[in-house]
Amino acid sequence: MNYHEKSIIENFSVLLDDWLNIYQQTRKPEIIAKIVHEIKNPISLIRSTLQLIEVQTPEVKENIHWSSLYEELDYICLLLNDFNTLNYSFNIQKTCVDVSTLLDSVAKYFYSSAYSKNINFYMTKSKDLPVISGDKTRLKEAFMNLIKNAIEATDENGTVTVDINYLDSFLLITVSDTGSGIREDRIDEIFKPFVTYKENGTGLGLPIVKSIIEQHCGTIEVETKEGEGTSFIISLPINTEQALQVQ
Repeated sequence: MNYHEKSIIENFSVLLDDWLNIYQQTRKPEIIAKIVHEIKNPISLIRSTLQLIEVQTPEVKENIHWSSLYEELDYICLLLNDFNTLNYSFNIQKTCVDVSTLLDSVAKYFYSSAYSKNINFYMTKSKDLPVISGDKTRLKEAFMNLIKNAIEATDENGTVTVDINYLDSFLLITVSDTGSGIREDRIDEIFKPFVTYKENGTGLGLPIVKSIIEQHCGTIEVETKEGEGTSFIISLPINTEQALQVQ
């Protein structure tokens, strides 16, 4: 590695540290979004430059490191997108949300991927589920994250279930899988940003989920047993007045 390359890496490291400090100090969505935008611009320029080089010098594609350049750029973009999602998870715009209908629409995204892995994918729910006051877009992001993780964690012939119920003044949503479970020493770490045990994971998926649920005054808990599977249990407060209006 030459001096110029080291300088680029060191400068990017300083930029990332400054970026995280700004995020922790301000939590202002517009500032973080601006930073993400400014970083994605040169990333897009680098990708388009690589494509131009391929056209002008096709033999570069035979280099064993060439495809990894695209993979790293894609990972950076994924990280930026997830970071921006985490950023906006603190910006909640509440309306009346029918979580049962919302989860029906979310489940449609995953039936084909579950089928392709030969995974049993079920949804169960109680009748006459009440509505809640929440942000439909953010809740959809949270549910999609959990179901996606559950399917990725489940092997062939395994099962993923989504259960919707309510107890007293809370709506309960449980996403369960029969995957490998989570090691006991990792349970306390899974909701921390940038902590990941998945290949090519950003470590922001579960922090995004937790942030969204907490912004809805709810809670998320995990029950897991190594070798048997994992369940994430979300509890969301019910807006009683709106629930009575739709019943």
